[in-house]
Amino acid sequence: MIESIAEIGKWALDKKQKAVVDQLIEDHGYPYAMNILLKEENGLFVFVGIEVEEAHIDFKKYLFRNGSTRGTNYSPTARITTVDNTFHQKVLGWFKKVKEDDNYFPSIYELLVSKQKEIVSQLQEKIDQLKDRAILSLKINNTFLYDLPLFVDKFVLMVNKKDLELYAEGQVCSICGEKKDIVIGKMSVFRFYTLDKPGFIAGGFNENLAWRNFPVCLSCKSFIEEGKKTIEEKLRFQFYGLSYLLIPKFILSSSMNSDDYEDVMNLLFWQSKDIRLRDRTIQSFMTTEEDILAVLADAKNTISLQLLFLQKIRSAERILLHIEDVLPSRLREIFEAKAYVERVLQFGDHQFHFGMVRTFFNSNADRYFLTIVDRVFKKEPIHFPFLLPFVMKEIRRDFYEVESNTNFFYKVRQAISVILFLEQCGVLKMKGGSAVPSKFDALFETFGQQLDTNEKKGIFLLGALTQMLLEVQWKERGSQPFVKQLMGLKMDERTVKGLLPKVINKLKEYDAYQRSHQQLAEDISSLFMMAQKNWKLSVDELNFYFVCGMNLVSKVKECLFEQKGEKVNVGQSI
Repeated sequence: MIESIAEIGKWALDKKQKAVVDQLIEDHGYPYAMNILLKEENGLFVFVGIEVEEAHIDFKKYLFRNGSTRGTNYSPTARITTVDNTFHQKVLGWFKKVKEDDNYFPSIYELLVSKQKEIVSQLQEKIDQLKDRAILSLKINNTFLYDLPLFVDKFVLMVNKKDLELYAEGQVCSICGEKKDIVIGKMSVFRFYTLDKPGFIAGGFNENLAWRNFPVCLSCKSFIEEGKKTIEEKLRFQFYGLSYLLIPKFILSSSMNSDDYEDVMNLLFWQSKDIRLRDRTIQSFMTTEEDILAVLADAKNTISLQLLFLQKIRSAERILLHIEDVLPSRLREIFEAKAYVERVLQFGDHQFHFGMVRTFFNSNADRYFLTIVDRVFKKEPIHFPFLLPFVMKEIRRDFYEVESNTNFFYKVRQAISVILFLEQCGVLKMKGGSAVPSKFDALFETFGQQLDTNEKKGIFLLGALTQMLLEVQWKERGSQPFVKQLMGLKMDERTVKGLLPKVINKLKEYDAYQRSHQQLAEDISSLFMMAQKNWKLSVDELNFYFVCGMNLVSKVKECLFEQKGEKVNVGQSI
């Protein structure tokens, strides 16, 4: 992952035509600069005067980066608060801090100390005339600090000082593979990488040898910083209370010099997240919003994707999930599964997305939700018994609102969508059994392995028949007292088998037991008779298939009337 981020950073800097030092420089944001002009001849420095110029056009030439409020900056450039304080604290303070390193900086420091009264006086006169905000900087031989290598080197070292607390000399960088003068071993780019825990320390728990874990040269550190910044700006997506970074990785090094590489990188980083292709909006399965995945699904398998889910806790970061090596071909399979669900369940203008999975995994179950996400991308199996308790918990919560036909039926439809999506993605495996021919075979086949045994089919159809009864009750008396017979959706095998005659009798009481109901009851009875002697279904499974039948009663009605060659308004009772 880190290598991919460094490669992106290197590419981004090349695109922006920026040197490594450029990304370390901050925009001071002030309109003017007051430069202390020095002249050097044969190692001797002379104070020439004070120059005032516009400073907002090319801010990088002043080599500005803010430091601590009461300390120095990373170069002798600072925003002027008061002339006297800024000169003594930010300029003299900086040279005093570095003057022991070689003879160059001590000479400048001695000159500035000897001329401090004259310099401060001229600066104050200029700032009074200017009456505007300005920064204070230096020029030597009319050259900006950015163009003076000794100042640039010192600037880079001071910025990286924290990371240089742990370093080694003459070692190989783990990113570029080259032997470098200095490699650091305590890089602070990522907050989840720390050496204060034993698991992060190599070399016999000796922190001085921990550079072996992750040796990085200063150039590659800059690439990583730029890469991380670029990815966070362009490829950070929100995901139901979480967020993830999308990190591309080219599988073959030869691909990095190809036109495909340039096309993909430009697509990722220089275009809006609101991707539109062929004048139509591309929808995502990750959220209700658009993201880049639909476009990347059309890419070649020379690229793979990594999804990094991070959680920020105060100043630290924690990796919740890292999904590696997702190929575009896998994205295509997932989008095909999404399209199948939308087609079968007739979503209309609505889209299937992971928010429907999230419905059954609240914020207290983040790790279980991310487990589902991980398995989908990696095409690893999910076991139905793991998933079902979460689904049924949410369905039961809304069950007693069935009379208003609001949350309950919508949530069941979401559950059916999720199960069907996972099955179509190839991650939800379910065992089949012997089958009994039925007029509903086309409907059962639509939902694949979910309705793969006679008992499941019978329970499903019983749910549909029960819903027909509830519709009759609502029409006749404006209530649905039969709901009590469903035991809060905690029915077992014995209860379900005893429910069929109760539904039939109640329909007869309302004088509503029509030929269509009788045909449906006959199919349910046949399926129950041909089912296994003891159903190998948990209470959650049994009730799930039952509520699926309640929710999809319209499709059961369609099958019944197709047998008679009639058309039916699926909303009506039969």
